[in-house]
Amino acid sequence: VSDLYAQYSCTYCQEDIAGLRVKCIECLEFDLCLQCFSAGAEIGQHKNNHAYQFMDSGTISIFNGRGNWTAREQLRLLDAIEQFGFGNWEDISKHIETRTPEEAKEEYIARYLNGNIGKHTWPPTDSYVPNLTDQTKSDHGPLSPDLTSKLPPLDITPEEAAQLGYMPQRDDFERDYNHEAESLVSSLFLNPAEDDDLDIALKLAQVDMYTNNLRERARRKRVVRDYQLVSAFFASSRKDKGIKKKRTKEEKEFRDRMRVFAQFYTAQEHEQFLTNLGSSGQSTPIHRSTSKRREEEKNYASIDRKYTVKQDLVNSTVSQANHNRTTTPANQWAESDSNPNTSNQSTSSPSSLHEKSYNIGSTIQERDIELEAASHLLTKQEKSLCIQLDLKPTQYLTQKTLLLQEYLTGNRRLSIVPQSEPESKILHYLVTNGWITAN
Repeated sequence: VSDLYAQYSCTYCQEDIAGLRVKCIECLEFDLCLQCFSAGAEIGQHKNNHAYQFMDSGTISIFNGRGNWTAREQLRLLDAIEQFGFGNWEDISKHIETRTPEEAKEEYIARYLNGNIGKHTWPPTDSYVPNLTDQTKSDHGPLSPDLTSKLPPLDITPEEAAQLGYMPQRDDFERDYNHEAESLVSSLFLNPAEDDDLDIALKLAQVDMYTNNLRERARRKRVVRDYQLVSAFFASSRKDKGIKKKRTKEEKEFRDRMRVFAQFYTAQEHEQFLTNLGSSGQSTPIHRSTSKRREEEKNYASIDRKYTVKQDLVNSTVSQANHNRTTTPANQWAESDSNPNTSNQSTSSPSSLHEKSYNIGSTIQERDIELEAASHLLTKQEKSLCIQLDLKPTQYLTQKTLLLQEYLTGNRRLSIVPQSEPESKILHYLVTNGWITAN
C-alpha cells in the first residue's frame, strides 16, 4: 500500500513516472520509464539485457464501469474516510486530489454501501436493530424524574436573544461573568528547577481563584436557567404582559424573609413553597397567629362566664337548701294553711332542690385530668388550677406561654392587664410561684 503513495522518477531521464514503469531486478532501486526502456537506455552498471519487471503504482482500474477510478484513488478514498470521517467530503476530496466532493460521495455510496462490497460487509438492517428500553420511566421512588419540575419553554424572540448576547441552542452567553478571569492562569507555568515554595504557593492560589470564578459562573448560569431570568429581562417592557395583583405589606415582608430559601429551589418550586405556607390573603402566618390568639381569648372569656354562672347557681342552691332546713314544721304548716296552693310546692321543693343539686354537682365534678393531652407537663398545683378553671391542659399551657412572652417582651416588667378571670388567676399563680416577678 505504501508504494501507491510513493513518487517515482526515471533513473535515466529524471522525469516523473505517473503510470507503468520498468524496474531492474539486478540493479538496486533502478526504474525506467517506458520511453527510455524502449530505446535500450544504459547507464552506469545497468545493461539493457538485465532482467526487468513491469510495476504499476495504482493507475489501473479495479472496478470496471462508472468513473474509471484507479486503485490509487480508491485507496485514498478509504483512507480519507477513516481519517476525516464519513460525510466530511470536502476534506476527503482534498486528500484524493483528483476527485470532487460529489464524485467521492457517489463512489463510496455506490461501491461500499449499496454495491456488492456493502452487501457482503454490512449485515441486514433488521438483524442489528437494538432492543431499546425506556430508562426514563417513572418508578415513583425518591429519585424519580417526575419529582423534578420541568422548566417552561423559553419565552424570548431571536432579536431579544441577540440583543442580550444569549445563545438559546447552547444555553450560554457570548460574554461570561468575569470575562477576564482566564488572565489569572493564562501566563502560569511551572518550573520546578527555579520555583521555590513561595512561588508554587502563589501559583496555586491563582489557580484556586480561577476555580472559584468558574464555580461562580456555573452558579449564575444555573440561577438564570432555573428562574428564567432571560425571559424576565424583557417581560417588563412588553405591552402584552398581564396585570399582576399588588401584594400587601405583610405579604412582601413574608416573601423577603422566605427569600433565603430560594437558593434551594427553582422558581416554580419556590412559588409552590410560598403557596403551601399560605403566602396570600387570609392564610398568612401573621394573620393566622392573630386570629388564633383572638379565638383563644374568646374561648377563655366564654369559659370564664360559664364558670361564674355555675358558681352563682351552686351558691344560690346551697343557700336555699340551708334556709329550708332552718324552717320549723309549725311555720311550714302555717304557711300551707295561709296559702293552700303552696302546699304542693313546699312538699315538692326538697326533691326538686336535691335534683338540681345533683345535676349541678355532676356537671362540675372533678374530671380525671391525667387522661387528657399534655397533662404530664403540669405540676399538681397546675392540674388543680385547670380543674378549678375548667381548662384543658393545652389551653392552660397556651395561656401561660402567652403571659410569659408578654412579660419577657416588656423588659421583665409586670405591665400585664388580665382580660378574664382565668387569665387573672393564672397570672396570680405565676407571680406566687416565682415565674413572674411583681414590682
